[in-house]
Amino acid sequence: MPSRGPYRVSHVFLDVDGTLVDFLASLRAGLEAAATLMSERAGALITPRHIEVERDRIVQAGGLGLRLAEIRGEAIRRVLVAHGVTDPAVPEEVTRHFFAARNAALEPYEDVIEPLEELRRLGFVTVAATNGNASLMETPVFAHLDVTFSAEEAGVSKPDVRFFHAAMAKAGARPEASVMVGDRIDNDVAPAVAAGMAGILLDRAGQVSDPGVHVIRSLRELPGLLERV
Repeated sequence: MPSRGPYRVSHVFLDVDGTLVDFLASLRAGLEAAATLMSERAGALITPRHIEVERDRIVQAGGLGLRLAEIRGEAIRRVLVAHGVTDPAVPEEVTRHFFAARNAALEPYEDVIEPLEELRRLGFVTVAATNGNASLMETPVFAHLDVTFSAEEAGVSKPDVRFFHAAMAKAGARPEASVMVGDRIDNDVAPAVAAGMAGILLDRAGQVSDPGVHVIRSLRELPGLLERV
């Protein structure tokens, strides 16, 4: 059976999408805003699906050596070109519009801010550890965290154990004094444990009953499970 706490740690690592924010909802907002503007500029109907299909093609081709944010911009450019828009200023405009709309819609879950503030008050170092791109870090949500770390910085993505080692290195954390909290066993909890950290699964919907994983239903439970080492 896994430990149920208290976990004696100095650093609390938190996944972002599905743990701190509903990233899919903000992504939909960004895609819808981008598609609307693209349709206006092209004089033809362009949908969020057009953008996502082109993005997937780029990713499947190995990403062309581009960063995540650049892949999004390249997908937008290709869709516009396919619809006869070749002015390079237009995809740049649309890409800015996409990220502005996405980031504006990026809101924390209702059980996030209060626990984060409590953890920092208690002296824990809070770290966002995400596969998302660096532009996410510009949003107000991350003002409530001490350290942010992305897959772009690591050069590898979760669930690669190297991601967690790199995140701890950036935060100045020791594995035995670190806990990882996330909404996925495969991407967050299991690889963190493999990296020597403690792992806690956040399951707001109450869908997981795996006895090998410490499960919480709300981030409000987290401060009571930790002791500052």
